[in-house]
Amino acid sequence: MFYSFELEKYLESLLPARDELLLEMERLALKQTIPVVTPAVGNFLQQLVKLSGARAVLELGTAIGYSTIYLARGVCQNGGKVVTVDMNKGRMALAKEYIERAGLVEQVKFVTENLLNYLPQVNEQFDFVFVDAGKSEYPEYLALVVPLVAPGGLLVVDNVLFRGWVVPGSNYDAKYNRMVNSMRDFLQQLAKLPDFTLSVLPFGDGLAIASRSKY
Repeated sequence: MFYSFELEKYLESLLPARDELLLEMERLALKQTIPVVTPAVGNFLQQLVKLSGARAVLELGTAIGYSTIYLARGVCQNGGKVVTVDMNKGRMALAKEYIERAGLVEQVKFVTENLLNYLPQVNEQFDFVFVDAGKSEYPEYLALVVPLVAPGGLLVVDNVLFRGWVVPGSNYDAKYNRMVNSMRDFLQQLAKLPDFTLSVLPFGDGLAIASRSKY
């Protein structure tokens, strides 16, 4: 976390009130240690989808569907759809239940498959791609995802600052070496993509936003 818990809670208090369904999902995620985006990131994703006019959205990493709901609510206003992909059958089944309760079934297509197997099969492009999956595999995802981002589209990636440990000289347990090094490698690759413009926002656990040129 890049700011105090008190500041995080204050900023969260400025967000639109979350409905009981989202609050229920947050409690479950906390209880079962399921990684989901923070409310601030979720709210931002919904706004970003809506404001960008995205109609075709791809989400890599569904978990229980918390971020999926934010994405679907944003794309719903644009008349579009979210394709969400995750290999965990149990969590995907739970995500489907939550999406149904949210009244967003028509806006979401569920794909239960390993991302590294699924992505090479995709032959369409998306206006908005959100990545929140296995951190150590981010560099592998990047090569497969870039061709799927439509001209003028957005590639948004969560957890890119990885608790701040991507900063050279940071202290952390050696067991995280692989993930930290993978994230550093990923950010370097993302920053060097020739037709993308990158911004990294230091809230949540770090959010990268790369916009693709239209031409």
